[in-house]
Amino acid sequence: MTPKAVLMGAGQIGRGFIGQILSNAGYEIVFLDVDRRLVEAINRYGQYKVIVMGAEEQTYIVEGIRAYTPDDPRAVDELADAELLTTAVGPDVLTRTAPLIAAGIIRRFEAGCSLPLTVIACENMEFGSFQLESSVHGLLNQKQLAYCGQYIGFPDAEVSRMVMPIEDDNPLTVKVEQYVEWVVDSSKVKSGLGQISGLKLSPKPDAYVKRKIFTLTGHAMLGYLGYQANYTYIYQAAFDDHIFETVFGALVECGKGWCMEYGMSPEDFHQYIALMLRRFSDVRMKDPCIRVCRQPLRKLSANERFISPARAAIKHGIRPWHIVQGIQAAIAYDCPEDEQASALQEMLRKGGKALVLEKVCGLTKDDMLYDMIATSAGGIAPPATLKKGGP
Repeated sequence: MTPKAVLMGAGQIGRGFIGQILSNAGYEIVFLDVDRRLVEAINRYGQYKVIVMGAEEQTYIVEGIRAYTPDDPRAVDELADAELLTTAVGPDVLTRTAPLIAAGIIRRFEAGCSLPLTVIACENMEFGSFQLESSVHGLLNQKQLAYCGQYIGFPDAEVSRMVMPIEDDNPLTVKVEQYVEWVVDSSKVKSGLGQISGLKLSPKPDAYVKRKIFTLTGHAMLGYLGYQANYTYIYQAAFDDHIFETVFGALVECGKGWCMEYGMSPEDFHQYIALMLRRFSDVRMKDPCIRVCRQPLRKLSANERFISPARAAIKHGIRPWHIVQGIQAAIAYDCPEDEQASALQEMLRKGGKALVLEKVCGLTKDDMLYDMIATSAGGIAPPATLKKGGP
């Protein structure tokens, strides 16, 4: 019997990343999305193209698809016999999917379904599946929780692939880069995923999740520094010598902290940095700086792509001056169309940088990073080590 995957979120990531990989692996694909027009388009066309950019472009057809809105009773019906459920809805929306997932689990429990289900949050966040699991569990009774523990798994995952829309007769068509990474915690998988090409099962995915978060520092910095320099696209910022040097320096700081924190190979991270910078500078990926800069309050928070790697670097004797330049650019982000940017600038007007560092970044005046950000005026970064002989 053909395994079924329900994908919550039919946007570019859902279609161009998860949908393509699972379709290639032989899964029946069902999308759930709040956008009624998108749902109608999926049901009308019944297929879409994924154009993969490499040395030569390749086109894949994802077909035999259908879609529902979450409030459609058929959405729970689809969850009742799925083997895999993924989300690609965004970190801020993730927990809102919990009631529907809980309803699907309750339906399976009441029917005595013994088919395992694996639920994977494919979001740009740390421990997304764990947070989703906690929200779902809060909606179940003791018997349903026992059932959930036996048959439903919520493995954390790291996902990475850049996608972009493309003008086509079919509005669902997406263009994606050739690079793809999907690392899933093997210890919490309930259904068999080993046959999926492009998905890697790992007993310790936390290091991969952190590696992505730490390299997203560079991506975000290209956005914020590019915005300051009046560039439109990320690749334009990557070709600016000063911005590139600053971002590269930040990624080196991130890499040193990551390797020492997780006992990983520096050579592996150096290769990863080279790969990421190549991806970010691809002129075919017209990724707007303002898209990458979105939600600066979240990106400046304690466990996100600036503060977390900077703290890891300091922990291991490295002064993250380049990362601090990225933090300064993020704090200065003032795009009037961005709601969080406007809120950030209002905080600066009311309480200055100190208020942002304390309320948004979770830093105190006793933190070395607080002092570095508060006193830094940008410019050329000082030497990276805290003391002679440091890493």
